[in-house]
Amino acid sequence: MKFIEDILKSSHDNGQSSLSEAQVYKIFNHLKLTTPKHFTITPKETLDETKLQDFDGDKVVIKVCSNKDLHKTDKGGVKVCKKEEAVKILQQMVKDFPACEEFLIIEFFKYPYFALGQEIMLGARADDAFGSILSLGIGGTDAEYITKTLKTGTSPSIQQATNKDWKNFVENSWIFRYTGGTARGGKEHASLKDLTSWCDQFSSLMNHFSDFGKSDFCIEEIEINPLAAEAGKLVALDGVLRFRKAIKKPRTLPTSKGINAIINPKTSAVAGVSADKMNLGRIILNNITQAGFDKNKTYILKENCEQVDGIKCIPSCKDFPEIIDMFVVAVPSKFVPAVIKDAAESGKVRGIVLISGGMGEKEGSENVKQEVEDIIEKGKKKNKDFVLSGGNSLGIVSNSAKINTLFISKEKFVPPLGENLKHKKSAFISQSGAFVISVLGKLPHIKPEYSVTVGNQMDITVVDYVNEVVKDKSIETILVYIEGLKEGDGTRLLEAVKLAKKQNKTMIIYKAGRTPTGQKAVMGHTASIAGDYVVAKNLLSQEGAFVVDNFEEFEALTQMAVSYNKPKSGKTFILSNAGFETSGMADNIFEGSKISANYPSEKLTKKMAEILQKYKLDSIVDVRNPLDITPMSCDNAMVEICDTALSSSEYDSLIFSTIPLSPVMKTLEKEKPDIFERLAKISKKYKKPIVVSVSGGEKYDYYRSLAQQNGLAVFKESDFTVKTLEKFI
Repeated sequence: MKFIEDILKSSHDNGQSSLSEAQVYKIFNHLKLTTPKHFTITPKETLDETKLQDFDGDKVVIKVCSNKDLHKTDKGGVKVCKKEEAVKILQQMVKDFPACEEFLIIEFFKYPYFALGQEIMLGARADDAFGSILSLGIGGTDAEYITKTLKTGTSPSIQQATNKDWKNFVENSWIFRYTGGTARGGKEHASLKDLTSWCDQFSSLMNHFSDFGKSDFCIEEIEINPLAAEAGKLVALDGVLRFRKAIKKPRTLPTSKGINAIINPKTSAVAGVSADKMNLGRIILNNITQAGFDKNKTYILKENCEQVDGIKCIPSCKDFPEIIDMFVVAVPSKFVPAVIKDAAESGKVRGIVLISGGMGEKEGSENVKQEVEDIIEKGKKKNKDFVLSGGNSLGIVSNSAKINTLFISKEKFVPPLGENLKHKKSAFISQSGAFVISVLGKLPHIKPEYSVTVGNQMDITVVDYVNEVVKDKSIETILVYIEGLKEGDGTRLLEAVKLAKKQNKTMIIYKAGRTPTGQKAVMGHTASIAGDYVVAKNLLSQEGAFVVDNFEEFEALTQMAVSYNKPKSGKTFILSNAGFETSGMADNIFEGSKISANYPSEKLTKKMAEILQKYKLDSIVDVRNPLDITPMSCDNAMVEICDTALSSSEYDSLIFSTIPLSPVMKTLEKEKPDIFERLAKISKKYKKPIVVSVSGGEKYDYYRSLAQQNGLAVFKESDFTVKTLEKFI
């Protein structure tokens, strides 16, 4: 790598942040990657036409070669001409580009333009969260448009540069179906071995020249578009490389002991409690004690006051009578540094939950944020288990510790305290506090073991918490909302997802920030095609996480994950008392769908027909799948059909959808309906999901809540139910 290091160093000393195409070609050739025959010429030199005779064919390409202007095509900086016209064309380009340092004269490589599989984009870029990443997809001038037109996740294929199996990466990429000729009627344009070699060389390059690598330089982005594939050859028809000095950003990770002090505290304290009014601090104090936390292990940091609401006041952190695991700070932002410093220097505080905001979030507050971060760093030197969660945290609920530090009053939000024994244990880790109370407000029957609102990640990050709770064997579902990933946190989150999958845990992630970052005019297409969100979604999904596209999907999959194990297959029986629903659900099962709704076998049909006959429904309905059991069906008939369907090996899940206005069903509160209790028992008996849809207005919210109370996932629309089950499968 010394040859490349020297190029980057001399270019950096020359004031460059990007290489010219000729310099990029030198790097490719050094790595034994093929480029067209080429040479450079300065504006003052005269083109020696005899040099062109070494080029095959009768055409030549002339390019502006400058590290100042990378988008040459749109500005006339690339010309394809006959060899005999080259001198004249070059003279004109010298006039058109007076600031150009040199021109690149290239052999014209003949291949079919706009041919799928023959124009490839191979790119790599530095990513703070995931390290260096590679992307392999459609190339050519319309690469970005075509990629956006395709189904999300189809192209490009994305992988971390640290990957060891590039053969598998290439072989499973969508573009290689066409490059390798494996698509129906296809022809091989380049071999698996050759394209794997290109990816391997890019990987080595990015691993060495990164903020996490050995070099003094970091390659921010390198791209070939197109990498032409023709007659078994791969040829880089252009090359872009941006670089900078490497920035080593070592981060002191919060310790497991420090994080556990916050999510499983034995002692607590609050700063910012008013003795005269019900302010945020006092709401938090009351929420702590009302959640069942030991009052004798709770303190208030407050001078000149003996007690508030029966809780003892302590004038300074050093005077706490014991080590405080969770110290909740809810003071105005201007007082935060002093309180944090008092805690850090006292040696009496392990974990801080910083409710206060306005530090680094608004103009002019950067200094306060930096001051607090410096205090935290110094505090860690005195006590390695000293940690801070926040600022701008909404608080934390830990059912294990019987503590609630949310600053929302119980009149406005019922905290997720207690346990729904019919649900799997879950943990909810969110950068946004509002997101937690919004989701749990709509799904009040879900009681996460931990509901953690992280805030702006001044010390502990979302990923730090995820890495801690994934080790808890009792937690089966992990819900994550994240806006920003700190340096290296993407890679650490991937490791957590892998561990979760290995332990049969479900992780559902909403990653905010869909706009591609780092997209600049000089960067070609790679940054826009493989932007931050695309990278996160691709990598996390590959390892087994649900990376959802919207809030509705997050809430739907949350219900599914806490209610059921993943079914063995997509074989599903569908039941409704409305014909339009059975039609609508059938319309959402497409060819290639993960769900199949096959008709029951002759033996199973006979059993179901006997049930229909028993309830005098046989004269108006035949057994089929989906089954429209009609509004004349009572609860018992439906329950027996469901039991019969799931008792067989023909189905591994069931959708129970109903219009609750049926005159023969018990759906009103005064009728004391028990159908969901019975269906839940069937689901548990056969260990197969029964997913519920109740299509009705607010009058039937109570009816839907019964399904949730009994551990069933319930939705308002039957077609959405089908789509949700398919995603879960």
